[in-house]
Amino acid sequence: MAHENDGHRARLRERMMNEGLAGFRDHEVLELLLFQYLPRKDTNKLAHNLLNKFGSFAGVINASPQQLMTVDGISEVTACNLGILKEVFRRYKQSEQGRPSLKGVGSIVMFAQQLVAESYTERLVVVYVDNATGYLYKDEFASDDTQFVNVDPKRIVAAAMRTGAAGVMLFHCHIKGECRPSQEDYRFTERMTFALASINVSLLEHIIFNDSGDYYSFFLNGDIDAIQQKYKKLN
Repeated sequence: MAHENDGHRARLRERMMNEGLAGFRDHEVLELLLFQYLPRKDTNKLAHNLLNKFGSFAGVINASPQQLMTVDGISEVTACNLGILKEVFRRYKQSEQGRPSLKGVGSIVMFAQQLVAESYTERLVVVYVDNATGYLYKDEFASDDTQFVNVDPKRIVAAAMRTGAAGVMLFHCHIKGECRPSQEDYRFTERMTFALASINVSLLEHIIFNDSGDYYSFFLNGDIDAIQQKYKKLN
């Protein structure tokens, strides 16, 4: 038999999925949190009781597990899970501050060199960024071959969608010879630009390094812009 609160819970979850939390009142946010631990209790009343006890949403989040357990209906498990939220947020902020800076070509090149340094085989590193070119995630494709790396563009597109990326950067190394791109490098860059553009994600850069420390930037050499213009003409 369906619980009488199931419809209310489903509506709150749907709102959050569609709109985020911006339009939620404090007790509604607490309800969403409490849903996870109290499947059969009136979390609306409990959320109000928490706010009344601690004075504000911040007061609830700042409360220790022991303090939270003084509210009727808050078990040790629930108190523990609510009590760690502040620590989780603090850990998140620390992680954010540790993200690499990708503002400008110089910082991008320096970061890319660190990623592909001391490679003994062909390797491609894919970096996913947000609208402000903030680092989100990286993926790596390696090969046993010194001259060839097999990359599935679908995997890159899927990762861009999964991470909510606005842009993608490609970094790879030529183990032997110069860093100028081969015809296959050009073709691959074009394929990735087109594939990503189909989901409204931009290929921002493709940098090739060699084992002498030199590099070739598709962005600085105008190749990215030329490929993007070609895509616009075709679409």
